[in-house]
Amino acid sequence: MKTNNPTGHASRAAIVLAAGLVALSGCASVRGGGINTSGYRMAEDFAGLSLSQQAEVSYRLESAYLSRPGRLNSGIEYSEYLKATGDYKKANEVMRQVAALNPGSGEAQLFYARSQAALGYYPDALRTVRQAASLSPNDWRVYNEEGTILDQMGQPMEARMRYRKALSLSPNNPDVLAAMATSYVLTHDLPTAENYLRDAVDQRDAGSDVRVNLGLVLALQGKQEEAQRVVTAGVSADEAQQNLAALAAATAPGGAWEQYAVGM
Repeated sequence: MKTNNPTGHASRAAIVLAAGLVALSGCASVRGGGINTSGYRMAEDFAGLSLSQQAEVSYRLESAYLSRPGRLNSGIEYSEYLKATGDYKKANEVMRQVAALNPGSGEAQLFYARSQAALGYYPDALRTVRQAASLSPNDWRVYNEEGTILDQMGQPMEARMRYRKALSLSPNNPDVLAAMATSYVLTHDLPTAENYLRDAVDQRDAGSDVRVNLGLVLALQGKQEEAQRVVTAGVSADEAQQNLAALAAATAPGGAWEQYAVGM
């Protein structure tokens, strides 16, 4: 599958640390997916498919979408599949139609905002996600997404207000804590980012990527030994090696640490 979107940002499930400002060579994600509670298959759920599986899934999802373009479930899953293949423009076209056919659905507007943001259409995405918030004011995801978009627009203070709103609706949510951490990375406040990631790691439903992200933030502060302990704790030998390789890439010459330091 293709993995690069038109703006150079990784997919939502693999967006790099301080997306667009601090490159980690695609090795890890501070805004990790965590636990998928949406009820839909997300882009990361389609990763690793063989070519024959891709063809089968693509045909099935496209057929379901074309037969009923206004059906929320099939439209979102088809859009997410397209993201997984790297076709962000078509994914956005699908969600634009789904959202237009479901104007009263906060869910449709939320996923449309995500597809707009994946293309770097941040002002449009901000308007869309605020529409989602007006339709679903008690959904923590819309405020988390709004914060992510505001961070990309260089408005960290406003972004953190949105994350706090999300946390008020979903206390100690590891996805929101990780998003808050990324916000502080963007403003070069690594100690605060570390604190939020430590809180996120402590949550029972934290995704495995959160631990890697904490290790990366530790490594960016020169805490190599602790970073290695963090990323290898409680994982398989293969995962441990992958995580250590991610740390090595981040701290290699020309890697994230060097690029981050230049931006300070």
